[in-house]
Amino acid sequence: MAETKQAASLMSIEELKQKLGVSDAMFEGTKAANGWKSGRQVEEKEFKEACEAFRKAPVDGSKKDKEAKG
Repeated sequence: MAETKQAASLMSIEELKQKLGVSDAMFEGTKAANGWKSGRQVEEKEFKEACEAFRKAPVDGSKKDKEAKG
């Protein structure tokens, strides 16, 4: 029974893109950043979190230290 519930909550990333109105650039960037291939199935929450993490990431790809140095 748990497997059925788990499978029901998974959707392909393409379906989630359509459902949530994610732009092509955001979608392709999120896919690349997470190493996802077309057809990947994830939960909606995971997809939203991945899109948000990509949106907040620095453009140059660097990792920022949370502690200020100087």
